[in-house]
Amino acid sequence: MRRLLAFAVLSLLPACSKWFFSGEHWMDRSRPVVLVETTGGVELGATTEYGILTLGRTAKEGACRVHYFLGPTPMVDDGQLTATDSIFTRAEIDLRTQMIRILDRELRPSDELFVMWTPNGTTTQTVDVELARLDGIEGDVLMHPGQDLPTGATLLRRNEMESGFAFVGLIAGSATVEGGPAQGRYFVFAGINRMRELLAVPEKYPVDYELKHRADGITVLKPIK
Repeated sequence: MRRLLAFAVLSLLPACSKWFFSGEHWMDRSRPVVLVETTGGVELGATTEYGILTLGRTAKEGACRVHYFLGPTPMVDDGQLTATDSIFTRAEIDLRTQMIRILDRELRPSDELFVMWTPNGTTTQTVDVELARLDGIEGDVLMHPGQDLPTGATLLRRNEMESGFAFVGLIAGSATVEGGPAQGRYFVFAGINRMRELLAVPEKYPVDYELKHRADGITVLKPIK
């Protein structure tokens, strides 16, 4: 019976079975980024321990299509957007994703930071960045790394966690300072303080679940709203 069950599960995950059942004590969380097609356009975001997060610039509710990574494999799944009463919007899909942990403290000047995003849902790009620590610059601001960063790209901190990094925030836009010693271009991000706002929003608990039978043959448990 156990062999039959294992074979059934493997047949549902042909592209990911080698990674998922390889016997390794870790799972690949090296690309916790998404591209989300919404009814209003395209969003970039991150797969975090608190869900798939975007900035909701093109849509905060409605149907969506999420391009994400399961281990080394690009995946696509239909989902729904949900507003959170914070700057972030959640994209909810049936299947599990990589879940990067949130940095649980304020950033420090010594932190090694980089930005990651997927421009097309199948590949990723990364750029090293650093905090802006100049007179006249305050808040969640990055020095310009020499190339533009897309809105919604994921800001990460390198660390000793299992994945090798932690979620810091999402790139929210660019800013220009004219005149003075801080003159130049910068990027601002929705960071740890914005995550605190998200976590401060009450959510229903406990949650009841129901079975959902998908057209692809996979059955999942979905929360009853």
